[in-house]
Formats: sequence, C-alpha cells, structure tokens
Amino acid sequence: MKRMTVKKWIVMLVKFMIAVAVLAFLGLKSLDFFMFTTPAEQWYYAYLGFALTSGSVIAYLLIFMWDAETQLQKTIAIIMLVISVLGELATAGFGLQIDAWQAGGFALLESDFDLMVRIIQLLGFAHAMALIFYYAGDKLVEAFSDEDGDGIPNAFDSDYKGKNSQKTRSNFNVVAKTDPVHAYNAETRDETSPTKGRD
Repeated sequence: MKRMTVKKWIVMLVKFMIAVAVLAFLGLKSLDFFMFTTPAEQWYYAYLGFALTSGSVIAYLLIFMWDAETQLQKTIAIIMLVISVLGELATAGFGLQIDAWQAGGFALLESDFDLMVRIIQLLGFAHAMALIFYYAGDKLVEAFSDEDGDGIPNAFDSDYKGKNSQKTRSNFNVVAKTDPVHAYNAETRDETSPTKGRD
C-alpha cells in the first residue's frame, strides 16, 4: 500500500471536488431538462429519466468494479458506462439550450423536441438491451452457438446435451489420445453396463 503523504491527501481531495462538481453540474442540468419535458403532475418521470443518465453513470461504474464477472458482463458495463455519460452530456446540453432559449425569448421547434425524444428513446433501448444481455447474455450465446458442430444451433438441436456433456466428451477424447487402452476399457464398461439405456 502506498504511503499517503499530505500532498497525496490534497490531490485526493481536489479530485473528489472535481468529480462532485462535474456530476452536480451535469446532473442538475440533466434534471432540468427532464423537469422541462415532463408534466408537473408527473414529476416522478423526471427523476426516472434522471436515473437513465446521471444515476446510470454511477451504477454501471459500480457494476463494472464490483459485480461484473464474465467477459460479456464487463464489456456490457463498460459500453453502458460510456452510453450513460454520453446521455448525460446530451440531456445536460439540452438543459443548457432550454435555459438559453428561454432567456433569449426563443421558442422550441418541433424538430428540437423530436431530437430530444429520439435521444431518450435510444437511451431507454440501450438500458433495456444491456439488462437483458447482462443477465442472460451468456445463455443466449450458448443457445445460438453450435457446440457439437452439426450446423444446428444448440437451442434447436435435440442431440445437444449442454456444456457439461460436451466437456465430458472432450475430456474423454483427450484421455483416448494419451491412454487409448484405458479409454477403450472405460467405454466398453459403459456400453456393457446393465443400467445403460434405462431411463
């Protein structure tokens, strides 16, 4: 562990203050945008939209650091972290534009609203796909792979017995190459076993 000097404590404090300032500024402007675009009686939608951007930046960072285990999960966490940052920048930018337009007495055009809505739709779609592939991605990859090489995806292959079965067969093939006599005896015992074929 590195020794913490006074200078390092000062630098750590400065980094923390910068992070808080950036998150607060972008987060508040992003929240301004969602407040502007949602009805006053449905104020909770603004905070739910805020969770798609600022909240997700922190969430996916923690997911990557503490929860993601497989390579696919780590990749998804990094991609969604980037998308969340871009979403926060976009919505904060919209918030700044709205403030500037209102201060200047300008009116928003329909095309401006269309662009904002498309950005939010893309963010929502990205989050939905990320959650699906984060929790079921490895299963989906396995389902549409062809482990036994017969040209039929595993999900539709009646002969596919699962990864464990494939690993067992693969291990047997390795043994057969290194010790063919032992492998032959093991296979013969399996074929002549009185319990084989019972289900």
